[in-house]
Amino acid sequence: MASLTGVRGLLAGAVIAAATFFVAPSAAFAHGGVMLEQDECVLRIGPNTMHFIGYQRSGEEAEFCEDIAKTGPTVIALTAVSPDLRDMAIGIRVVKDVGEEKEKTNLDAVTVAYIEPKVYRNGIMTFEHDFKDAGRYAGIVTVRDDLGNEWVSRFPFSVGLYTFWGLIEYILYGVGFFSLLGLMWWMLRAGAKKKTQAGDAIA
Repeated sequence: MASLTGVRGLLAGAVIAAATFFVAPSAAFAHGGVMLEQDECVLRIGPNTMHFIGYQRSGEEAEFCEDIAKTGPTVIALTAVSPDLRDMAIGIRVVKDVGEEKEKTNLDAVTVAYIEPKVYRNGIMTFEHDFKDAGRYAGIVTVRDDLGNEWVSRFPFSVGLYTFWGLIEYILYGVGFFSLLGLMWWMLRAGAKKKTQAGDAIA
């Protein structure tokens, strides 16, 4: 009985470890101004924070907070976490990521979507954009208070591209999954063997 209990404990530990492993890559590969905290995509802008989420309606709805898997209509929502943001004007500009220096030279030429800053009393800003071309983009979020103070956060993302980090993440998922299966098979086999040996000893 003690051996079986030990095996169950090891299995539970393996499952917990695997769950931790599968969650970790999402945070590790976060980039730009967006990060993953407690299953929420968080955008930091000055002293304030926002929740950032997006999804595509075509086919199965899949949420994202960084790279968008495919082109097409995409809904993006920014939700104020900091109470102060509810009294500030919030705006966003989506541009083709040509580098910040070139971007500043002619911002309008690389802009693909622009929502001018306005106050959202419910703290939620939502807009939809149809990404027709695969490529690299950047979101530039601006918040402005009634005193004229302004904070800007810029975060890069890709649309319809198979990124290097995405490939590494899938490889890690595969290695972790098969490692977990191998560990569980080994522990179950070891437990069954001990149980058989114990039965033979009693007989």
